[in-house]
Amino acid sequence: MKEFLKRIITGKDHTKAGALLKPVLALLSFIYAGAVALIHMLYCWGVLPSYRPKYPVISVGNITVGGVGKTPIVMFLAGLLRNKGFRPVVLTRGYMASADAGVLASDEAIMMSERLDVPVMINPDRMVSAKNAEACSMGNIFILDDGFQHERLKRDLDIVAIDATNAFGNGYLLPRGILRESLAALTRADLFILTKTDLGRVYVPGIRNVLERIKPGCVIVETIHAPVSVYDVGAEVHLPDLSSLEDRIVGVCAIGAPDAFESMLRREGSLIEKMFVFEDHHLYAEEDVRCVVAFCHEKKIGKIVTTHKDAVKLRGFQKAFQGISLLVLEVEIKVVHGQAEFFARIDRCVNS
Repeated sequence: MKEFLKRIITGKDHTKAGALLKPVLALLSFIYAGAVALIHMLYCWGVLPSYRPKYPVISVGNITVGGVGKTPIVMFLAGLLRNKGFRPVVLTRGYMASADAGVLASDEAIMMSERLDVPVMINPDRMVSAKNAEACSMGNIFILDDGFQHERLKRDLDIVAIDATNAFGNGYLLPRGILRESLAALTRADLFILTKTDLGRVYVPGIRNVLERIKPGCVIVETIHAPVSVYDVGAEVHLPDLSSLEDRIVGVCAIGAPDAFESMLRREGSLIEKMFVFEDHHLYAEEDVRCVVAFCHEKKIGKIVTTHKDAVKLRGFQKAFQGISLLVLEVEIKVVHGQAEFFARIDRCVNS
């Protein structure tokens, strides 16, 4: 059912059942839009409480569901702020978080902690996380992950990430489309970051026009996801360059934008024998791993390449990868247009 709805939302379903369901989903979208607008107004009127921390808050969010690329932006910001002498704390919802040894964690939260060595607070209510971080003196600036719709916490800079390959979907709100809010909500944003602009270059001018129409004079930053290194999970070492990808490989991922990951591998010269794509945030089971490993043995392939987020879960099956290298393609956000304006807005926020 989930895959069926996904095909309808993305315009890939042409069945009679889909045609009958679309008007129903459109009606539900209308109801959903009204509920979202009402909640926003309740925050504006002060009926629903929101909290302003004593330290600056930079929110990184989006207006659609799916793999926009927020996490690399959050990590980029955390590194940037650390270099400026701040002690950032990441406040994240922790999608599909699970308890392990008494500690609540999620794949993205673990990935951020490993890459950044900064506190990552996990709680659907980021207001609670902010208050706890303040009480423990954990840092002096907050990065609110996936925060555009989380109005319980006031922010000093609202960044909205937009996927250049699929900016607004079919224009409908959930559940008929991928929009979380109407495009008019983008007037709340202070800065827009277009992600994957190398893959969606043809769409960038149109997206910029839409954003400038909604918010004249807005700051629009263009970025790409740039591969920076390869990590061998079994050997626990970073390989010296990306040349290890120039080989026959199998790709494995459970992320919101698997096509972007596949395109990145192909650009690095990988000969992909097969992509094993699972639902975003999929919790891998032994059967999943056995299936991937069996294919590798059958085709005599010695390398599986995945994302850092997926490796957090896959490394628990390390014994199953005997004779096969499990490699992680590490990526970082690279600003290709609007860097001066971007840094200026960050400086203005943290120094105000």
